[in-house]
Amino acid sequence: MYNLKKYQIVKDKINRIERAELGFFPTQIYKLENLSAQYGVNIYLKRDDLSGFSTFGGNKIRKLEFLFGEILAQGAKNIFTYGATQSNHALQTAIACRRYNLNPILYLVDVIGEGISDPKANILLDQILGAEIQIIDFKENEDEFEAMYRAKAESKKYAQEISENEDDYYLIPPGGASPRGTLGFVNAYLEMKAQEFKKDLNFKNIFHATGTGGTLAGLTAVNKFISDDLKVNGINVSHKDESYLKEVAELSTAALNLLDIDFELEGSDIIVNNNYVGEGYEIPSTKANRAVKIFAENEGIFLDPVYTGKAAAGMIDYLEKEKIEKGSDLLFWHTGGTNALFAEKKILGNLLDN
Repeated sequence: MYNLKKYQIVKDKINRIERAELGFFPTQIYKLENLSAQYGVNIYLKRDDLSGFSTFGGNKIRKLEFLFGEILAQGAKNIFTYGATQSNHALQTAIACRRYNLNPILYLVDVIGEGISDPKANILLDQILGAEIQIIDFKENEDEFEAMYRAKAESKKYAQEISENEDDYYLIPPGGASPRGTLGFVNAYLEMKAQEFKKDLNFKNIFHATGTGGTLAGLTAVNKFISDDLKVNGINVSHKDESYLKEVAELSTAALNLLDIDFELEGSDIIVNNNYVGEGYEIPSTKANRAVKIFAENEGIFLDPVYTGKAAAGMIDYLEKEKIEKGSDLLFWHTGGTNALFAEKKILGNLLDN
């Protein structure tokens, strides 16, 4: 059982924060009957892949609602953000910009090295939206996220050049992983707990994909503050070292501080598993592709090789190794990204060979 008084404190405080209207919430939770029968665990799915007003939803919608609340209050017109060429976050940012008649400027890292001359999936949609796109090349010994944050620092000069003053532009970090963006998943945790109560469930584990850390930070922030007894399992989609735990904990703390809640999380509060990344970000793995096929063939649910496939691979491995209590309730948080199924062959790997 969790602390209901603290739950209400978070709910009251977050309802006072400005946000834009970009999604349809609450997203549905329902049982995956076939997989539940197969593994002897009650597996439920939360459909954040169906969250947006566009066809292409995903977990970034929640973060962008809070970020665009500040953007609209500020009066910014030029909205910058950063990601890979197939970034779900960049696409959702561009969609949100068009919803509010703003100018999306995307700095995208060509992780797979194929450029954008033959656009597919998200990069194609970015172009249809008329977003301004800057392609970022890697520097020596730089990973994809280091390149994104470097682009963020470099883009400020351009932002100042095209804007009359500082209020005219807004820089959204990769994945929307700022304290304000993280509030999207502080709110999502409250939403999930209300659904859990209404459906008379008792989740013992949540599994979801984690990259820049905002989703994990928001969910864990509330989980720890209200002393909930379920585990929030973040499955990494790119290689991270131990410093990632501290970074996510700091993001959790900063998000709660925005709500005037004085509560500090430590790295030891964060649960992350790095065993399902494979070779790296946007590089397909056999385990992830197997998970994509399992969900599709057993439930008619589409995952992607970059994010949800790796998260599902972690969950399925836990189930097959019987690390999850039989008969318990488990929630898989579908964070979207199925557009990647229409991306470059390098991202799909051996998906159709299984």
